[in-house]
Amino acid sequence: MQDRLTILGGGGWFPAQRRHTACALWRRGNAAILIDAGTGVGRLVERPELLDGVERLDILLTHFHLDHVCGLAYLPALSIPVQATIWGPGRELYGIRTAELLAPMSHEPFHPVPLEDLEIDIRELPATELELGSVRLWLRTQRRHSAPSLGLRFDDQFTWITDTAYDPESAGFAAGCSLLAHESWFIEARPRNADIHSSAAQAATVARDAGIEDLLLIHLPPFEAEVNAFAAEARQLVPRVVLAAEGIDVLPGPGYATG
Repeated sequence: MQDRLTILGGGGWFPAQRRHTACALWRRGNAAILIDAGTGVGRLVERPELLDGVERLDILLTHFHLDHVCGLAYLPALSIPVQATIWGPGRELYGIRTAELLAPMSHEPFHPVPLEDLEIDIRELPATELELGSVRLWLRTQRRHSAPSLGLRFDDQFTWITDTAYDPESAGFAAGCSLLAHESWFIEARPRNADIHSSAAQAATVARDAGIEDLLLIHLPPFEAEVNAFAAEARQLVPRVVLAAEGIDVLPGPGYATG
């Protein structure tokens, strides 16, 4: 199977405007990586074929805000592969083990099915680099959010940057990739939470400075019913821009998007 990146949740904070929160699935052969676990995890119940043939599932958490982890509660509804692991930045970012941070939300009185009952391992993400099967993953701590988050780079295929105010050093982290997925929480004409989030223009600035011509705008705001203005703003700096709509497949390459 060709590498495939499917958007399951293209929004942030809460699900609205037909956008679930923070979640994407990357398939490479019989292995899959779930990037964050927001309400978009529920899309896998609607589209179980996305996990057909998956023997290994790695779930990567960029941080622990609810819009990025609440979908862990939906995992009992899925057909979880035999080899499944949740990777979190608890120890690295906050000095607290990921399993300890996640424990309350997967036990009573909040949830009836503990993660350990699903036989899912919970492991710590390292500071800078990790190999998951055939995938080389680089990590970068982002300290320009209300709580630190992680930027993720998958080989030279794509970089995933969410929940951070504009950081010019993100360009160096992403340089050499075919695709940049970057949060876009507002446009310059209507700033919102600019101290902890990025605008469409700032996302495009990172892509331009990284020499990347394909930009995927993610973590879109739930209070905007129509976000074409976000893409228009980004296209002033980057030639190919795709909005993270639910269910689209995005492959690193010249503006590929379907769905």
